[in-house]
Amino acid sequence: MTNQCKRLLKHLEANGSITPLEALAELSIYRLSDTVFKLRNLGYDIKTVQTKSYNKYKELVQFATYVYTKKDNK
Repeated sequence: MTNQCKRLLKHLEANGSITPLEALAELSIYRLSDTVFKLRNLGYDIKTVQTKSYNKYKELVQFATYVYTKKDNK
């Protein structure tokens, strides 16, 4: 398991979810979807939830929020 995977898993276990902006700011993970993909391949149950919000220009934007539930019994 890579260091990025370990950092992400620790964050998900403590907080339950993460967005790409949080991953970059807090964990220095730029390609969050790739790290989530690697954890899913290891059996971790991480769901993708499409989230809508407004940016600083008051424009509606959409992004993924990753939600952790538990590790599968593989």
